[in-house]
Amino acid sequence: MSTMKNPLVAGGVPHLPAKALSCTKCRTSYRLSLKTIESIEPHAGELMVWVAYNCLGCEASYAHNAAFRDVAAVLNRNGTVSGLLQFGGAYFHCGEPMTFATSSARSVYAPMTTDDVDDSLLEVYLQTRVIQCRCGFRMELPA
Repeated sequence: MSTMKNPLVAGGVPHLPAKALSCTKCRTSYRLSLKTIESIEPHAGELMVWVAYNCLGCEASYAHNAAFRDVAAVLNRNGTVSGLLQFGGAYFHCGEPMTFATSSARSVYAPMTTDDVDDSLLEVYLQTRVIQCRCGFRMELPA
């Protein structure tokens, strides 16, 4: 079996260690749910990414460098992508990338009482953007 080489690096950069995608408590890789996949700095050798995932069996969480082909193997299993997956700068839900819906400014001040509040308090606003999936799932992120 041949391995893919990183086309961005000519060589000379030390190979980063990769760990296998597996639950050390359950001793299996069949119940993994990927949460985040991020690129890492260019390196010599096999293509690798930083991945965060959890085990649906025992709820253990992991994050480490992994071989790109190992991550792809988990992604290609039926039923392994549930919920939300962050892949690079994009979010995926229902197996497709979420799209930009709108942006707004939200107040982060919430009164702790139902009594009249002091109107002289300064309000803090957070710029947000809303992304959505075709199924109707929406998520608000800081802008």
